[in-house]
Amino acid sequence: MGSLMKNDRVLGVSQMRNADCGLRNEDLIRNPKSEIRNQEDHRIVITGLGIVSSIGVGKEAFWENCLQGVSGIKPVQGFDVSSYRSRLGAQLPEIDFKAFIKPANLRRMDRIGKVVVSSVRLAIDDSGLDLKKEDSGRVGISIGTGLGSSDTVDQFFRSLLKDGPLGAAPLLLQTAVPNAITSHCAIEYGIKGVNITFSHKESSTEMAMTFAYHLLKEGRADVIFAGGGDELSEPLYHVYSMLGALSPGRGKGAEGMRPFDQNRNGIVLGEGSGIIVLETLEHAKKRGANIYAEMAGAGLSGSTDGLLRYDFKGDSIAKSMSLAADELQTVDYISAAANSTPDLDEGEVLAIRNVFAKREKEISVSSLKSMIGEFDGSGGIRACGLALSLYHGMIPPTIGTEHLDPRCDLNVVLGQARNKGIRSALLNGCSNGGSNISLWFKRCSSS
Repeated sequence: MGSLMKNDRVLGVSQMRNADCGLRNEDLIRNPKSEIRNQEDHRIVITGLGIVSSIGVGKEAFWENCLQGVSGIKPVQGFDVSSYRSRLGAQLPEIDFKAFIKPANLRRMDRIGKVVVSSVRLAIDDSGLDLKKEDSGRVGISIGTGLGSSDTVDQFFRSLLKDGPLGAAPLLLQTAVPNAITSHCAIEYGIKGVNITFSHKESSTEMAMTFAYHLLKEGRADVIFAGGGDELSEPLYHVYSMLGALSPGRGKGAEGMRPFDQNRNGIVLGEGSGIIVLETLEHAKKRGANIYAEMAGAGLSGSTDGLLRYDFKGDSIAKSMSLAADELQTVDYISAAANSTPDLDEGEVLAIRNVFAKREKEISVSSLKSMIGEFDGSGGIRACGLALSLYHGMIPPTIGTEHLDPRCDLNVVLGQARNKGIRSALLNGCSNGGSNISLWFKRCSSS
């Protein structure tokens, strides 16, 4: 034991290995922590948007359809839903992935991998980044997904059940794990910095963006691609239908997605991917990047109402909003998590009233889920929409909602888009089971 002691301290594993190999400490790979600059002093901005959604692929198509209130919800195609009360979904259009991904790599990816990798490509192009000129070790990726490759998982277990262990397709397993999506992105674009995946149901992508924000703020990276997505698959549709979560819930009323409406009766499932390019303000200014908005804060909280329930009292949602924004008096818009369920819609309204009190009628509220449906990875698309709202001073409408529930009587944007200067805005992500995340975005001033 004495040989392992130095100045009364136990030598670390790396030091012991270095001694065995005859290496000096100065020969080690540099410690990235020693290169952190101005810890917790960086401002973080959004410089690129990559969107693959049911209402448009790419920023321009998506934003035009947002402002026009175009619905991506249509009868489900691709699998049989005739035995369910619910027949609708917000599915992606046919996409030529060869336009975004190297052909050799396409063969290794399943559908959701292709979707997210394509949205990263769109984000890179929109940001103007030349990754060959960047330090790849200071470029990262942080992806959120609720279920990852749910269709691949279904295929894998079907083969296992049909033919036993010897019949299971081994190549399916490597893409069935949730972090395969993030790995595909990193491999495709040569990203060698942080590579991480989060799965927190409907707040998955909000968690991914929160993590990226804090890493950048601490100076641990220059650029991080953050967001994520999910796909609509047959087993997922079946589970939600059997739980009675899909509109029309329990067979009552007309099918449809109607956040805050007194006749709402459940969700309509969607799919897609949204990626925002987050980078430090100094890095963005140095390369002359276009800046959509500043990400200025994040608040996280939890509730204990049950695995399949949202925070219907709104206490924890209120806490996440309060923690996110340092200047609540500047919040002019809330991109709501409201998804056409009584628990979440009413809980979020109670939270807004709690936090903003006398200002509740001044703040515009809308839910993009009315157009793109509800899915665990929707937060990335919604973050792209919020960045565009700040940049253009326009708020998309909540469609499908005709008669506001008296218990949801806020300043909800209905019918058509609203032209409004926005100083700052909140993006709410709320999952059943108790995870609530609010992200605070500001109109960017370079000063």
